[in-house]
Amino acid sequence: MITKFLSKAVGCFLLCMLLTNISLATDPRKIPPGRRCSMVEKWILRDLGLAEDVNDTVIIQLLDAPIDKRLRAISLVRYRKISSAEPKLLQIFNSDNNNEIFWLEKIVVAEALCDFGNKEWMPTIKALIEDPNSILNRGGLSESGKIAHKIDAAGLLARAGDYSQFEIVANGIGSSEKPIRSKAIHALGNFGHKTNPITGSAVELLTSVATSDSIPWLRERAIDSMEKIAKKKPEVEPKIIAALEANKDSSDEDLRRMCNAMLDSYNKKLKEEKSK
Repeated sequence: MITKFLSKAVGCFLLCMLLTNISLATDPRKIPPGRRCSMVEKWILRDLGLAEDVNDTVIIQLLDAPIDKRLRAISLVRYRKISSAEPKLLQIFNSDNNNEIFWLEKIVVAEALCDFGNKEWMPTIKALIEDPNSILNRGGLSESGKIAHKIDAAGLLARAGDYSQFEIVANGIGSSEKPIRSKAIHALGNFGHKTNPITGSAVELLTSVATSDSIPWLRERAIDSMEKIAKKKPEVEPKIIAALEANKDSSDEDLRRMCNAMLDSYNKKLKEEKSK
């Protein structure tokens, strides 16, 4: 019975993390007023039995629901940027639950808190990685599961300005498992800083993936992470352009189209800058 619950909850956890990553990429608060919900948000709302015009209070109340619903509610909190949920999120994060499922939930909750600029979660998440006696290090998860969640946690710390767990993410780039490489590539996008030398190391790894990984969609993801870093350090743009040039004739249609579209955009930008 416990095993079934563990499998179901972990599956739910991973699903919600995926949904959250997809939904946040659309930056819903930039959507013009009156525009309908995205497909992802509709899916979550339908799954929770909620209407599209549900108010924030109802969503926050679902943070008291069982874990499967609660994780989906957290995705909605993040998607809709419901800052009034922060006190409840902190309460969940600081709860005394002490098993694998609820410790993994802490990472999800910390992601949401980070959205609102809250950093109270950082010491706990760092200990989750570093303490050999933490649930994550001695728990019943597979080795791949432990690595994946440590990468998530390391990337989250980097997003909040703590780059101390870079090696965990860097090691993930060399994994033979595509899901782990994907997580590491995504996490490296959080190591962008104007002056910290760790950013150069992150860009080197991403450049290698973007030009040599055998999986086209991982190359795409590496370029996306490089673009994220470039928002904080524009000097990275020439490396992005070089990666795009390396893939513009790819046999993979999606990668080829993306790179050529991005190159057109960069070329247009360069022309506009020269004409000023």
